[in-house]
Amino acid sequence: MQRFVQAVYSLETLAKPANAGAAFLGAIVGPLIAQAFGSGKFWVYALLIAIVVADWIAGSVAAKKTGTFSSEYGIAGVFRTTLLLWIPFIGWLLDKVTLHVFGVEQPGYAFYALTIALAYHSWESMTANAYRAGWEKWIPKFVVEYISSEIKAKAERAMKQKGENKQ
Repeated sequence: MQRFVQAVYSLETLAKPANAGAAFLGAIVGPLIAQAFGSGKFWVYALLIAIVVADWIAGSVAAKKTGTFSSEYGIAGVFRTTLLLWIPFIGWLLDKVTLHVFGVEQPGYAFYALTIALAYHSWESMTANAYRAGWEKWIPKFVVEYISSEIKAKAERAMKQKGENKQ
């Protein structure tokens, strides 16, 4: 049960400098795109959903391959994914509060920053899961090197989970 609770509330992997960089880039580039081409919020959110679905697919294959596939871990993942997909809505609300409470009109800084940071984080996770699933020949070597810490963390987590399942 403790592992279930840890998985649901374990979002510390989101607090990384690279995610902050992606958030900053999203906060700057996203609004510029929205100003130039209209609101791109739907497409940015669709991108996040597509990456999360790909992460689930690759993660499921990787878990089956390593023998760590369990319904308990999957249920925890459903809660984590629900929260992950809810956070952009919170960003949208923050943008609305900025406008309606503080009277500052801006093109969606919070929404774009949070959504693009989550998409980046999910992309790293999806790519590491694809590597662990045995699809590394489809991933460029420089990408594997770039996300090597995520691959290592996932492998260590899988070994730990495998050890806990034996007990």
